[in-house]
Amino acid sequence: MIKLIYRFLIGFSEARYRKKINCLISLLNIKNGISLIDIGAAGQIIPRWERVEKFINYYGFEPDERSRKKLLSQKNNCRGYYLNEKIVSNNTQKKIIHLCKAPMTSSIYPPNRDYVDLFADADRFDIISEQLLDSTTIDKIEIPKKDFIKLDIQGGELEALKGGKNTLKKCLGLEVEVEFLPIYKEQPLYSDVTKFLKEYDFEFIDFLRICRWERDNIYTNLGQASWGDALYLKTPEFIAKHITDTDLIKRYIAICIIYNKVDLVKCLVEKLKNKK
Repeated sequence: MIKLIYRFLIGFSEARYRKKINCLISLLNIKNGISLIDIGAAGQIIPRWERVEKFINYYGFEPDERSRKKLLSQKNNCRGYYLNEKIVSNNTQKKIIHLCKAPMTSSIYPPNRDYVDLFADADRFDIISEQLLDSTTIDKIEIPKKDFIKLDIQGGELEALKGGKNTLKKCLGLEVEVEFLPIYKEQPLYSDVTKFLKEYDFEFIDFLRICRWERDNIYTNLGQASWGDALYLKTPEFIAKHITDTDLIKRYIAICIIYNKVDLVKCLVEKLKNKK
């Protein structure tokens, strides 16, 4: 099985890779697909998940109406597609969102001008309005399965995670935008997120992207590391020890395949063999 996965995933063009990865996940024969909760859904379904969208039950949360309108105009081939306008946070109280000039920089935290003004294109963080909006928590989201959570809410990720403590016990993995320096005032940073998730048996696996800003150009990916996308997963050792639901194990394997973490699949298979 492992050799088959490696052979399928290495050295293909995007079109062939897409076909192969869909074939692999089809072979797993997962019941009712994989649930992806996308908190901060502005833009599009992230490409690695869009490749396998026919297997996905997608639940997006995007409070910025500008971004939400664009999302509603996009076509998709997901098993199910749901979009919600609420802020996801640590409680259900109304929250103020600071709507910035560039929609994808809007946040419940105000921008830290002492930092962002050091770099080019800082006016994208200019606050154009503030809105008081309804919020919910990850635990209160009524979804049958909560397999994987992606969070990209400009510093609000840890607050959202604190509202999902029950969900995190059952969730298999997360992709979280993390900041290394305070882009927003008083926001939690990468170390805070990683320490919190460790309490719920999530290991930091990899940085999927690190964005670096130069003083005069933020689009070269050089300069100072400012933020990144971090992958956190339950370890294969944890899955082998604590999970007996075969379909849940299949969904974990699918997530590892989506993120090209085949070594974790290999480890899990070996652990399950030894368990018998």
